[in-house]
Amino acid sequence: MLIVGLGNPGEEYEKTRHNIGWWALDILLRQLTNVDLRLYCHSRVYEQTSYTGEKHLFVYPHTFMNNSGKAVKCLYDGKNDMIVIHDDLDLPVGKLRVRHGGSAGGHHGIESIIQSIGTDDFWHIKVGIGRPLLKEEVVDYVLSEPSKKEKEVLVAALEFLASQLKILLNEKNFSLFQQNINSYKFNENN
Repeated sequence: MLIVGLGNPGEEYEKTRHNIGWWALDILLRQLTNVDLRLYCHSRVYEQTSYTGEKHLFVYPHTFMNNSGKAVKCLYDGKNDMIVIHDDLDLPVGKLRVRHGGSAGGHHGIESIIQSIGTDDFWHIKVGIGRPLLKEEVVDYVLSEPSKKEKEVLVAALEFLASQLKILLNEKNFSLFQQNINSYKFNENN
């Protein structure tokens, strides 16, 4: 399985809303064992071989968000399931949504991946970051840190997501995974 967390490389982006995919992988990787780091395909890639011999890749593309497809194309073979974790402005802070396929919905990282691999045949995990009040502030908003309260809500959601991803890696039940993630109860009053 290929799990890609979208984000931007560089210390200045580390704690921003746009790096929520990297946050998710950080939390998941803390819960896994026997994971090896490799640097290839314009990415930081953590590899784990399951007890059944299946290889799982956890990918932090280092191509910047809008060019994520370059890294993903290098790793994607079309045979294994791929999951891409990314921020979503149209979901409230902490809301999780899983879907298979579909358009990029205005997300440039997803757009880059679809264009690069030539298909939308992969799983999207959207992590709600909310929307700024004024449309013109979107870039500044996604590239800024969430408030302390928002961060608490996001970390709780990502911890839940990580626990469900661990189950998915072992059981491969995407239907149950989707049901559990989409029914996650988050704190709407952040």
